[in-house]
Amino acid sequence: MKRLLVLVVACACGGTTPTARSGTGPKPNHTEIDQFVADEDRILNVMAAADARIASRGIVLDKASVHHATMGAILAEDPSLAMEGDRPDVFSFDVRSRAIDSAAEVLARWKTPPEDVLGTRPALEMELLARFIASEKLRLASERELPRSAGLLLGALATTWRAPEMKDVGERDDWLARRFAEVTKSLAPKSLTPDERDELDDALDPLEHFLEGLPKSHAALVELRLAVQRVDLAAKPADRWAAVSARLAADAGMKLSSETLLAFIGTEAKALRDEIDKLVGVTVTEEVATHAADLVLAPDGTCRAAFTGSKMRALGPPEERAFDCTVRARIVDAHTADENLGVLVAMHDAVVAGAWALVFARGGDATTIALAAPRLVAPLGPTASGKLTRFAATHPVEAISRALSIEWIMRNGLAEAALRAEAWKNFGDAPLDIVDRELHPQKREKSYVNETKSTSKVAPSR
Repeated sequence: MKRLLVLVVACACGGTTPTARSGTGPKPNHTEIDQFVADEDRILNVMAAADARIASRGIVLDKASVHHATMGAILAEDPSLAMEGDRPDVFSFDVRSRAIDSAAEVLARWKTPPEDVLGTRPALEMELLARFIASEKLRLASERELPRSAGLLLGALATTWRAPEMKDVGERDDWLARRFAEVTKSLAPKSLTPDERDELDDALDPLEHFLEGLPKSHAALVELRLAVQRVDLAAKPADRWAAVSARLAADAGMKLSSETLLAFIGTEAKALRDEIDKLVGVTVTEEVATHAADLVLAPDGTCRAAFTGSKMRALGPPEERAFDCTVRARIVDAHTADENLGVLVAMHDAVVAGAWALVFARGGDATTIALAAPRLVAPLGPTASGKLTRFAATHPVEAISRALSIEWIMRNGLAEAALRAEAWKNFGDAPLDIVDRELHPQKREKSYVNETKSTSKVAPSR
């Protein structure tokens, strides 16, 4: 089985130049593929110029793209535009919207893929670009919903922060104070749940460390903190499943109803618990549970494919897939029972958080979770439990995507998990359904991408 999967991966990954045939046939025409490569670079630069998070995935920006995005906003008299130094910030929603539309227009010119004279699979590259654009369009629609999205956006500002030069301090102070004030203004009665309120308040902490020498921003941040604490909270989340399921379809190919998906996740959690119970000579202690929760809440590590031939698959993953890189590395490196226990408990907790996220996305609350969702392997302390609950409530797409990714890795049990994780790592970044298809071209496995007739029970593929 291992040999078969390795051969399949080698065939699927591509990125190599085919061996030249003997003879003196006509030389391949590179004009079309060269134009496609240039258009792909243009798409990635246009998108990265409008969102620093995209640029941080490994895209080297050219100044012309940033200048074009900025001038386009100025000429359009874009009220959402604000410059973080020499680039638009993530709150510049209309700048991001124009970038997405521009990228889609460039890709739409390619009615059919160019001839694959380099062995780089341009048809797959076109598919990955289309999914990337679709996902970012849905992300933008979600992030326009202030103040609910404010914690995520402010967190993005902290993650991509660049210290201003002395001559730019005043402008940077004005910019950040304006963004804090806009979030404050967006707060309205019932606009946040308790989890969303806490997520927003915590998102201010890393930014506060950057505010030395920025008096206007510091004052605006204090005002925002006070407003966040005073806001009249909603008792339970609104039903946002339509938007969440659309994101999951774009990011992972997920096409299940919420009822079927919840049953599927429950079955997955049970399968992981069974794997834990099979381990010999180890037990789930409080220390093991705490370390597992730490991995789920603060995964470390980056994921870059070690090959050329696909710009998309060589990118670092978006937020929704970043956790997968850490889990794959932990699975591959786990050899002892203790190491396997740690990663299995972390995966189980992540799957449980995915179930919680689904319940919250459907407008459920803690009572619904207690009745319908699987339980953690071991109880967590109040701090870790609160953080995991808040993550599930405020990052539903990311939490559910993790559960789906873990199911793919563990589909044939722990015995093959490392092999599947290694195969995925070698393939590079891509939506999960494309990974599933490309790494199993000879055998389609039953998985979450196909809705079943029954919504009461979903059996895992084995």
